[in-house]
Amino acid sequence: MKNRKKPVPGPAPAPENNRIDRFFRALDDFIRSKISSNIQLELIFAVAFCLVLALVAYNITFNLTRKVTEHKFISYEQGIYDISSSANDIAERMLNDLRYKEESEITEEMRLNVRYPSENNPEMKQFDLTTAMNNLIEDFSRTTTLKVIVTDLEGNIRYKTANVNERAIDVFDVIKSVYDVDYYNSGNTSNEAVTERTFVYPMNFLKEDIYLIIRDTPVADIQTSSTYSYNSSLSIFVGFLFFVIGFMVITRNKMDYIQELSNTVRIISTGNLKYTAPVKGNDELTELAKSINIMARDIDERIEEERNLERTKQELITNVSHDLRTPLTSIIGYLGLAKSSGITEAQRSDYLQIAYAKAESLKDLISELFEYTKLQSSDNKPSLTTVNLRDLLDQLVEEMIPMAEEQNLTIEKSFTNKDTLLSVDVPQIVRLFENLISNAIKYSHTKTPILVRVFSADQQGYLTVTVENSIDSISDEDIAKMFERFYRLEKSRSSETGGSGLGLAIAESIVNNHHGKIQATKKDEHTLVISVKLPALII
Repeated sequence: MKNRKKPVPGPAPAPENNRIDRFFRALDDFIRSKISSNIQLELIFAVAFCLVLALVAYNITFNLTRKVTEHKFISYEQGIYDISSSANDIAERMLNDLRYKEESEITEEMRLNVRYPSENNPEMKQFDLTTAMNNLIEDFSRTTTLKVIVTDLEGNIRYKTANVNERAIDVFDVIKSVYDVDYYNSGNTSNEAVTERTFVYPMNFLKEDIYLIIRDTPVADIQTSSTYSYNSSLSIFVGFLFFVIGFMVITRNKMDYIQELSNTVRIISTGNLKYTAPVKGNDELTELAKSINIMARDIDERIEEERNLERTKQELITNVSHDLRTPLTSIIGYLGLAKSSGITEAQRSDYLQIAYAKAESLKDLISELFEYTKLQSSDNKPSLTTVNLRDLLDQLVEEMIPMAEEQNLTIEKSFTNKDTLLSVDVPQIVRLFENLISNAIKYSHTKTPILVRVFSADQQGYLTVTVENSIDSISDEDIAKMFERFYRLEKSRSSETGGSGLGLAIAESIVNNHHGKIQATKKDEHTLVISVKLPALII
């Protein structure tokens, strides 16, 4: 068989991040987003970082300014420690070592707890006192000048090292002198008090009471002590300097941003409301910048509204003056003619009839002006009643058919079969659609029927009513201005060819008072559609 090539293994897939990595990554993103969106946390982080920086600078400066002063002195501590340790170890071994006890005295607990650091064979019994002491001194003595004496209760020396000259010892005098000397007091290690050290241990060796006496003079040792001095004032100053510099560097962008916002407020305060504050970051300063921009825009819009209101007021005064002066002048003129004596009764009657008609026109204008002003008042609140819009319009259209027939026009209706319930001020709604239908009758250019439609509620909950009529020609600019006060498509402002210019403005005010919408559009070049949307009543 032919050898088959083994497939070359591809690169091992990268191991997926485990849960711990994902957790810490999510935690890091959360902390970063919280710090970046909260100026208090940003300041806390900045202060904490600067404190760490200041502490590091303080420690470095503190260590750099360190001065070391060395003092040499003679010490006996190590020598005293060596003598004491040797004496304690020798005495402990004589008391506890199984090699110096009879088999009958050895308990199982002794066998379990005993330790044999000696190089001698622990199994070999050493009942000879000289051999035992020599071995102990060899194993546990840390000094070469150690003096060891073993005496009985009467002071007879049973064993002594070669460097001991006494032949007999007063045991009680030795014991008394040991416990009377000052250098056994705690902490007394002065050089003047250092003399020969003596340790006495009463014990029983192979059923015999003895005293173990150990003596030695501690060896002096030359030691060096170091004294450290630091310049803490300089270290504190450097740490404080690093804190200030670090804080200024970290908060520089924020301080610059605050300065930008301050400059923005100053510029806006001079009247430049078109100037906007820069929006940076995602913290409270960002929200402040947005609020400044919104405030400036609102103030600018309000000022513009006030200008428009002032301009409209001037136009209102001008238009009202014109519309009131014209019929009033005619009334005065015709009444003056009627008062003259050189006219016939038929002429006087005609003049009075014309003056009366002008007065009626003047009364209607004043009534419309009063109604429009009342609708614009903030105190004007609709008195709401639930009605079926379809029934209301059906009745209203029937009442206006005679007006249409006078103009050789017809009115067609297209109403939805569904309920069209509204909560409205009925007199205002009637006035609204009277204005719309009467305008359609008055300004229809051809004998095309006027179409009134009622649509059922849409998804937003609005009922829609449209009034369509024919027109000659009208520009988009004229359509946009149709609902302005005293605006007329007929520019001569003649009462014979146009109304007061308040009808559609009153209609718009009524719709706004009912939280609805009204607009005018061209269906085609010769058809105008006025649409009214009113919130339906949901039962």
